[in-house]
Amino acid sequence: MKPQLTISLLASKQLHAVRKCLDSLVPILLSIPSELIVVDTSEKDYIRELVLQYTPHVIPFHWCNDFSKARNTGMQMAHGEWFLFIDDDEWFEDPSEIITFFTSGEYLQYNAACYIVRNYFDWMGSNYRDAPLNRMIRLTPETKFLNPIHEYLFPFSEPIKIFSAYVHHYGYTGKVLDSKTKRNIPLIKKELLDHAPTIHNCMQLAQEYISTNEFKKAERYARKCLDIEYARDDLGKSWCVAYLPYIIRKQKNYQRAWEEGKKMLRHPLCTETASLRIYVDLIDICTHLNDHEKDIIIYAKAYHQYLHQMDSHPERWPQQSIGILGEHLIKSFKDMVYILGFKSAVQVKDFESSVFFIQSLPWENSGAEKFYSVFLGMLKEEKNEFFLLELFEKLDISDPLFYIIKSIASWKNKKQEQMEKYFELTIKSHDIHILREAALLAFQSEGKVPLEPILVNIDISQLENISVYLISNTEAEKLPRWIHLIKPFLSDFPIQSLHFLISFQAKRLIEGVLEIEDNNLFQEIKQYCQWVKSYTTSIYNEKFLSSCNDAFLPPNYRFTLQMEKVFEDLEKSNYPQVLQRLRETIYIYKPFCGVIRRMLSIISDEINQPEQANPEFLALGTQVKNIVRSLIQEERYEDAQPFIQQLSTLLPKDLEVVRLRQELWSQMENDTE
Repeated sequence: MKPQLTISLLASKQLHAVRKCLDSLVPILLSIPSELIVVDTSEKDYIRELVLQYTPHVIPFHWCNDFSKARNTGMQMAHGEWFLFIDDDEWFEDPSEIITFFTSGEYLQYNAACYIVRNYFDWMGSNYRDAPLNRMIRLTPETKFLNPIHEYLFPFSEPIKIFSAYVHHYGYTGKVLDSKTKRNIPLIKKELLDHAPTIHNCMQLAQEYISTNEFKKAERYARKCLDIEYARDDLGKSWCVAYLPYIIRKQKNYQRAWEEGKKMLRHPLCTETASLRIYVDLIDICTHLNDHEKDIIIYAKAYHQYLHQMDSHPERWPQQSIGILGEHLIKSFKDMVYILGFKSAVQVKDFESSVFFIQSLPWENSGAEKFYSVFLGMLKEEKNEFFLLELFEKLDISDPLFYIIKSIASWKNKKQEQMEKYFELTIKSHDIHILREAALLAFQSEGKVPLEPILVNIDISQLENISVYLISNTEAEKLPRWIHLIKPFLSDFPIQSLHFLISFQAKRLIEGVLEIEDNNLFQEIKQYCQWVKSYTTSIYNEKFLSSCNDAFLPPNYRFTLQMEKVFEDLEKSNYPQVLQRLRETIYIYKPFCGVIRRMLSIISDEINQPEQANPEFLALGTQVKNIVRSLIQEERYEDAQPFIQQLSTLLPKDLEVVRLRQELWSQMENDTE
C-alpha cells in the first residue's frame, strides 16, 4: 500500500531548529498515511539521534553545495503518491489544511500544490512577506529538482492547489529581496525583429540583460553591437567596449575577462571614459586571479592618471558619457581603486606604491571612516603587521585611524610606551567610529587587545552607538564568549559593562531563542532581567522609578518588572497566572515577542503533558506498543493499524508511536513491492 504523502527534509547542524521543524510535521505523520525522509547533511551524531526518534528513513548526505542533488537523493527514496519538501529552519504554524487535503480525497484532483513561506525580515516577526512556493507535487518518474541553488520542482503542472497554510522562516532576516524586472526586453527584441539591428538597440538590450543578470545574452548583444558597421553612434560602441570585460567578469570567467579587458583597451573606439571603466574591472578581475597584485598596482595607477587627464579637461566628460557611463559612475570607484591598489602594494611589500595609494585617499574629508574596517582588518593578518607598522610610522597624516593602528600594532609588538602614546592621541579625537572599531577589535580578539582603555574613554552618550555596532558585527553564537570577557569589568565600569551585557544578552535571546535549551532559556532571561534592573537603578533616580507612570519607564525595565512577577508565579506553579502575564508581556517589550512565545510554548506543553504518574496507563501504553511490534514482525499489517490509531489518540506526543507508524508503512510498502 502506497503512502499518500512523502515528506522530505534536509537536516543541517541546527539542532533546535530541526526539532522545531520535525515537531510541526508530527500532526501530518499521525493523521494521514505518510512517510518522512530526512536527508542528513549535518554529519553530526546529535542530529542523527534526533531524527531517528521521528523516522527510520535517514539518508546521510555529504554536502556539495548542490540543493537539487541533495533533494533528489531524498526523492529517489520516496514511495508516496505526493511529495512535500521543507527546510529545517521552517516550521508549520498549522498543517490542518494540508491534512484535510489528503483525508478528504481532494488531492486526487490536483497535480501540484503551493503552501506559503512566511519570510521574516526582522527577529521580532513584525516585518515579513508571504511567498506561495511550489513545495508539493504528485510524484511521477519525471519529477526532479533543478538548479543547484534556488532549486525548483520540475515538471510542475496544473491544476495546482494553493494553500493558506504557512511555515515560519527567518532565513531572510537582515536581508533584502532583490527584485529584477524584464519588462523592457520583449519590447527591444521586437524592435530588433521588426527592423534591422541598430547599435543603440543592441547596446540597450545588452544593458537590460545585465540588469537581469543574464550575462551571456548581454555579451552576445554587446558583440553584435560592435559588429554593426555604421558611421554614427560610436558612443554606443564605446559603451560596449567599456562593458565587455565587466559582462565576462560577471560570468566568473576571469581569465577570459582579463584578456578581453586588455584587448578592449586597444580598441579604436575606447575613449578615456571607457578606459577608466575597463581599469576598474581589470582591478576587480585580478583580485580573482592568483599572483596579479603587480597588475592591480599598474591598473590603479593608470586609473589615477586617466582620471587626472579627464579632470584637467572637464569638457570631455559629457562628450564621452552615455547612459550611466560617465563622470559620476567613474569617480564612484575612486576610493575602491586606491584601497585595492594599497592592499596589493602591501601584499608585494611595495613601499613606494603603498605610500602613493594611501596618500591618494581623501583623508581630509569626513568620509574617511569607511576605510577604517579595511585597514584594521589588514592589520589582523600577521604577514602585514610589521610592514604596516613601518609604513604608518613614516606617514605623517593626522587621522584617528593612524593613531589607533599605531597603538594596536605597538601593543601587539609589546611596545607598551609607544602604544600608550598613540592610544592617548586616539582617545583625544573622541571619534565614535574609531572607538567602536577599537571596541570591536578588542571583543573579537577576546582579550588580546586591551578592553579597559576603551571602557575608560567612552561616555554614556556613546554606549548605545558602540553596543549597536558591536552586536551588528557578530553572530549570536559568539556572544557567550563576549559576555564572559566583559564580566570582570563590572565592578570598575558598571555602567559601560552592564550596557554591553544587556545588549549582548538581548541579541543572544532574540536571535538564538530556538538554539537555547528549554531548561536554560528561563535562566538566561532571568540573568538578562537582573542586568537590566542593575543598570536602570544605577542611572535613574529610585524615587522616579517607584513613583512614575509605567509608560515613562524604559521598555526593557518594564519587561523586567513583569518577568519578576512571572518567575514568582512559576515558583508557586501558578501556571494560569504565568500564561496570562506572559501574554501581557508581549505588548510591553516587542523585541522579545519571539522569546515570550517560546516561553508560552514551553509552559503550555508542560501543562498539556499527559499525566505520566499512573502506572496502569503507562503499562497499557507499553503493552499496546508491544502488540504492534509483534503484529509487524508477523506481517499482520492490517491488524496492526487499529492499534496504531489508538496509540496516536492516546499518546499524541509519544515519538515512539510516530516511529512505529513509520515502520508499519515501510513494511507495508516493502510487502507490496
